[in-house]
Amino acid sequence: MQEGLAVLAPHLRDWVRSHLIQPRQVSFSINQDGTSFKTLWLITDHVGKDDSSYRIVYDEDEQDFGLEVTIDTGVEWYMGSYGTFSETVENM
Repeated sequence: MQEGLAVLAPHLRDWVRSHLIQPRQVSFSINQDGTSFKTLWLITDHVGKDDSSYRIVYDEDEQDFGLEVTIDTGVEWYMGSYGTFSETVENM
């Protein structure tokens, strides 16, 4: 993940640094209706300032980073893998 930070634009690097958390496992829905779940590592979280709609997660099975978003029904939906850490940040 550290090497991914180095290639990010400065404003993205700053955002990541302010939203990184101690990774913890969380179950997220893998479908929009919230009926099927997968346990992932939550990497970034909302901090109350300059929050994105998305949070970065790590899929240990796929060994890829991805995005999670809470949709209007309240389901915390795992949107899938986006590749490396830097690719995921750039796709937010």
